[in-house]
Amino acid sequence: MTFHTIVRQWCKIYKPMLDNEHNGNRRFYLTDSQEGTVELTKKLANEFSPCVLMESAVEGGGPVKRPARNYPITFLVRARDMSDGDAAAEAKEEAWYHCQKFLTWLIVNHDRELAEDKLDGDFARINLDDASIDITSVGPLLNGWYGVLLQFDRDEPLNLCIDEDDYIEEDDGEE
Repeated sequence: MTFHTIVRQWCKIYKPMLDNEHNGNRRFYLTDSQEGTVELTKKLANEFSPCVLMESAVEGGGPVKRPARNYPITFLVRARDMSDGDAAAEAKEEAWYHCQKFLTWLIVNHDRELAEDKLDGDFARINLDDASIDITSVGPLLNGWYGVLLQFDRDEPLNLCIDEDDYIEEDDGEE
């Protein structure tokens, strides 16, 4: 299971999104890179607002034994008029509002599962005590989209076990 399944789950139950690609109300988009996000925004001209874009790229950094993985999530809202500065500001504020709703939902559901000792699946991989976030406004993107980029970093301890079957035996130099 991956973190994007949590974001997708939220998009399916959060009323302003109600992501459902089967009925044509697609609101969650998964891209593979920052460049993919830019390309996708070119196609959003006729899509529904608000929506969420998430990158699936594997990026991060930190200590070698406990790197932090980065999950960029962009909450986008289309401005009603691209030439109106007030509309752009309103779109960014609305995107920030949806971002806050996601973070609140994430914390509440994670803590509830932790308290009920039911923490498994996707939520089990999240350590919110060690996670950090960066927030940046974005836009204008093509077709009048503005939003908030949430950079969600979380520790992902490495599995430091060595499986002997993955390696050939080294020749000790004796024949």
